[in-house]
Amino acid sequence: MLFLEPAIASQPLSLVFLYFVWYSLLGWMMETTYCSVRQGHFVDRGFLHGPVCPIYGVGALLMVFLLGGFTEQIPFFLFLSTVTMSLWEYLVGWFLETTTHIKYWDYSNYRFNIKGRVCLKNSIYWGLVSYICIFFIHPATVRMFAPLRESLRWWLSGGLALVMLGDTALTIRSLALTSSFLAKAEAARLRLEHRRQELLLARQQKLEEAAVKASLLRLELEHNDFLAEAAHYSERFRRHYQLNSKQFHMALLSVHKKGEQLRHHRANRLARFRRLGK
Repeated sequence: MLFLEPAIASQPLSLVFLYFVWYSLLGWMMETTYCSVRQGHFVDRGFLHGPVCPIYGVGALLMVFLLGGFTEQIPFFLFLSTVTMSLWEYLVGWFLETTTHIKYWDYSNYRFNIKGRVCLKNSIYWGLVSYICIFFIHPATVRMFAPLRESLRWWLSGGLALVMLGDTALTIRSLALTSSFLAKAEAARLRLEHRRQELLLARQQKLEEAAVKASLLRLELEHNDFLAEAAHYSERFRRHYQLNSKQFHMALLSVHKKGEQLRHHRANRLARFRRLGK
C-alpha cells in the first residue's frame, strides 16, 4: 500500500468495515428469521433496502472492541454488555423518533420498559447475544476474513461502502418524505376539521355555504393527496415495522387505510392485466 491505513483498536479500517457489513447481514438474517417464524410468512426486517441491519453491525463492533476486554469476568461482562447494548438500542430509538417523529419499534406493552424503546426482556437478550458473539461468532469471523489480501480487502470494503451509502441515502430520503407528507396530512386534517365547523355554523345561521363547501372540497383533495404520498413513501417501513407516532397519530392511521386501498387497487389492476393477457 502507498499509504498507512487508518486503524481502529489496532485493526485496519477496511477490515473493521467488513466486520460491520458481516454483522449487519447476520443481524438481518437473525431478526428476519425470528419475525418470519413468528408471523408464519417471510418478513424482511432490513431497515435499508439491502439485507442488512446496521444497528446490529454497530452493536457487534461495540461488543468486540468495547466489551472484549472484560471476558475474564463473565458476570461483569454480561452485566456490562446488557447495559451497553440496551443504551445503544435506546439511543437509536430516540434518534429516529426525534428526527422522524415515528416509532419504528415499541416495547410499551412489555414489562419494565423505558419509554417503549428498551425493555428488560430484550436487554437480557442483548447480554446473551454479546456472549455468543464474543466467544463463538467473532473468533470464526476473524478466521474467515484473515486470508483476504490487503488489496482485495480494500476493493471489497470500498465497493460495499459505496453500495451502503447509496442505500442509506435512498432510505433517508424515504424517511424524510414520509415525515414531511405525514406532517402535511396532519395539518390538512386540522384545517378540514376547522372548515367542517365553519360549514356547520354557516348552515345553522343560514349563511352562504358555497364558498365554505368549495374550500372544504379543496382541502379534502389536498388531504387525500398527502395521505397517498405518505402511504407510498412509507410502504416499505410499514411492511417491516409496526409504526407508531404521537405527533402524527391520526395521519398515520389514515395512511395505513390509504396504503391498504392502494395495495388492493394495484392487486386488482394486476389481476385485470393477467386476464387480458390470457
